[in-house]
Amino acid sequence: MSDAGIGHPLPSVDDHRSTQRSARASTLFALPFAIASLLVVFGLAGLGFEVETLLGVVLAGTVFVPALVEIVLRTSIPRALQLHYLIFIVAGPLAGSVLHVYSAIPRWDAYVHFDSGVMLAWLGMLAVRRAEERAGVPLPVWFGLTIVMAIPMAFAGAWEISEFVSDVVLGTTSQSGLEDTMFDIVAGTAGGLLAIALLMVARRPRTVAPLSLLRGGRRR
Repeated sequence: MSDAGIGHPLPSVDDHRSTQRSARASTLFALPFAIASLLVVFGLAGLGFEVETLLGVVLAGTVFVPALVEIVLRTSIPRALQLHYLIFIVAGPLAGSVLHVYSAIPRWDAYVHFDSGVMLAWLGMLAVRRAEERAGVPLPVWFGLTIVMAIPMAFAGAWEISEFVSDVVLGTTSQSGLEDTMFDIVAGTAGGLLAIALLMVARRPRTVAPLSLLRGGRRR
């Protein structure tokens, strides 16, 4: 069998090695965040502060998700997008749920969800870009924008489900009712809309934006 997928050749050995190198670099990039997170969690717990230790350990492991995605999908993720993700994990679930910042600072959760919408729209742009590169042709603008917008909305809903499960299983206090849940989903959606607006105005960054949006629907 010479083809993989629909008309695409099987990845070469060089492609596989390149993916492995990229994943290793991403792992090393995320490692300091994992170590620092664990030190903060266990350090504060040792000092007698109320900390969700188990959740903190789980979240420390999630910093390696970009490296895992690179291995599974055999693609690279821009370092700036990885940094945004790492900051989101630290400022959001780690500080918010593990260290109870959500309870201490009103609407901190909403700010985090808004930022996640921007980050996930950026991820959507990357996904559309990769799809265009594999297909060899630009996707329709309306379809690209739909994908970019659908990703923040879908993840916002999935994240609220995760918070609900965490509250039930681990005893955390991430959610405080229906209004809180819906406000967070709206905030994530608004962040995605902002990212799209910035893309249409500035047409940047070129390394991750859909070809169809940046090039007027045709290749130069």
